[in-house]
Amino acid sequence: MAIRIFEPFLMLAFLIALGALLYRLGILDLDFCRRLSRLVVRVSFPILLFVSMYKNVNGEALRRGWVFTLLGLGTSIFLAITAHHTGKRLQLAGKVFGTFQILCTNGNNVFLPVPIVTALFGPEYVVYPVLFELGAGLFYWSYGVSHFRTGPRFNLKRLFNPNMVGLVLGLICGLAGLRLPGFVLGGLEIVANITVGSAMLIIGSLVADLVQRKVPLRREVWGVVLHRFLLSPLVGLVFLPLLAWPGQLKTILLMMLAMPPLATTALVAASFGGDEELAAAGVVIPTLLSFVLVPLGLLLF
Repeated sequence: MAIRIFEPFLMLAFLIALGALLYRLGILDLDFCRRLSRLVVRVSFPILLFVSMYKNVNGEALRRGWVFTLLGLGTSIFLAITAHHTGKRLQLAGKVFGTFQILCTNGNNVFLPVPIVTALFGPEYVVYPVLFELGAGLFYWSYGVSHFRTGPRFNLKRLFNPNMVGLVLGLICGLAGLRLPGFVLGGLEIVANITVGSAMLIIGSLVADLVQRKVPLRREVWGVVLHRFLLSPLVGLVFLPLLAWPGQLKTILLMMLAMPPLATTALVAASFGGDEELAAAGVVIPTLLSFVLVPLGLLLF
């Protein structure tokens, strides 16, 4: 059982190491990774969300999974509040403060969980991380991303973005029983399948770049680790005893609450004028730690 839990994490760690090697060999560079990130964020990631929801959502999954959506939203709000107070205590300001709050609040709810859940429980359980992302995305795109932007803090117009559109369309089409032609669904799946591998190669390149530039480890990163691996899982430990769920769903929920920051946060920071260096370190260090802390936590759970 222990080997089975660690195997998907080792697979993702291998892809990150491959990305770092390709960066060192000059095959990958940060400019290419930024362009690849844009492709992932704007095209393959929304398609992955659509396909995952479309193929796996049904009445039974939705009956159980609405709690994932609610906790995805509620946990994001809780972490946004705690990150705000932590940032004030650390005397952060400006783009550093905004980047710190994004890192603490916005978890890697799809890139890491999808292959892990598929390997441990089967593809039919992938819908639960996607439903969690639906709740987290509602907060992130209506309020969270405002930390990188000027203008009003809360803006419903930002919900009309490719990620949320992909999620909602997949939910509607799946529940309505709409059947896409085989060649359309097959083509979408091929595009969706590049998402996780691309994200891991990007993280590997960021790892190699940080090591090469000898970027010092900033104190803000430890604040991110505290929020993602302690405060967020505590939400699950409070609510899990109240849920009459099978063990698989409880394990998936706890894992979702212990995910590191979203891999593309560095790209978003660069696009909106955030602290790109903090964003990169705040993604890389917690992601590497998650390959040890999360499987150990699952074993203990």
